[in-house]
Amino acid sequence: MLSGLYREVFAAVVAAAGPVNGVELTRAVGWEAEIKNEVEKIRHRAYVLEKRGWLVRANDGPFMSAPGAVVRDVSPASAERLRSGAGTA
Repeated sequence: MLSGLYREVFAAVVAAAGPVNGVELTRAVGWEAEIKNEVEKIRHRAYVLEKRGWLVRANDGPFMSAPGAVVRDVSPASAERLRSGAGTA
């Protein structure tokens, strides 16, 4: 079960139309993507989710949900709320 920011990062990846990078994830969770430290904090959470088997990286780059990743603790409302921020430049 995911909680807090890990849940938000996972929901942003699930809501995205395709693989997303650290900057896109940072924007999707409502943080300042122009601040490198904020991007690194979000990217770190994505790496942890990858290590735990929730996310995978496409060619060691953008993140996407792992095949068979359980989405039960991510509500459709939270994923929809984050959808508008994910996948933007």
